[in-house]
Amino acid sequence: MTVRLWDAWMGEPVGEPLRGHNSTVSSVSFSPDGTRIVSGSRDYTVRLWDAGTGEPVCEPLRGHTSSVWSVSFSPDGTRIVTGSSDSTVRLWDARTGEPVGEPLRGHSSSVTSVSFSPDGTRIVTGSHDNTVRLWDAVMRQPLQQCAMSNPSAFLDEHCTIEATTTGMTMMTLNTSNNHSISFSSNPIHALRNTSELMQLADDTSSTYFLLNRDSGWMVGPKHRLLFWVPLASRHPFYSPQTALVIPRGGPELDLSRMAHGQHWQKCREQP
Repeated sequence: MTVRLWDAWMGEPVGEPLRGHNSTVSSVSFSPDGTRIVSGSRDYTVRLWDAGTGEPVCEPLRGHTSSVWSVSFSPDGTRIVTGSSDSTVRLWDARTGEPVGEPLRGHSSSVTSVSFSPDGTRIVTGSHDNTVRLWDAVMRQPLQQCAMSNPSAFLDEHCTIEATTTGMTMMTLNTSNNHSISFSSNPIHALRNTSELMQLADDTSSTYFLLNRDSGWMVGPKHRLLFWVPLASRHPFYSPQTALVIPRGGPELDLSRMAHGQHWQKCREQP
């Protein structure tokens, strides 16, 4: 339940134990500048400490609903990422201790390892669900996936990948406002003609698509029910929430010919 500092050369303890957690401490990490320490515990909390004085920097970071197994600072020291037995990944403001947006959902079991990429733009997570997930760490952007018939277009300089705190990935073309939505790793399988659907969103920062794992419904803007996913396919179901899943093999959808909204009328017009 304590955190201890040790002299790495002599192997001797430095100062008194850092006390505050009331259960096993499962992960610790220094900030890049070495002035702070972050710790995660089975008491469901994350704590920030002053590495010089051993005093807590702020109140415990609360939000996870189960044990916190892994903690890590971003390379610039401004954010903290945590993984928990509640199957979520959370981002925190390292200065204030406040959560940054909603949890990143996608894993179906305990998240046991988290880490930022060296440039701070990606987060990689490992889980007991036997997958590794790669997330775009850029914050406060609307999300959705844009599909293009030519996969090489992903290399176009006008194509950008952004993300929000939900972890759901969006790819947009700066030269177009006609977004597409994808539930497949192949961009050509994306839903087309989505302007009518996207107009239902109140603002660009809202979470557009979420799979309700209890009911099986994929919910879109204004809580609109888009389609239903069978029970056996819900946990490994491919979701726009991540940039990459290792290994692949979960159900994916080809929505490229799906009729929705007013477009259903075209079903009778085309053979």
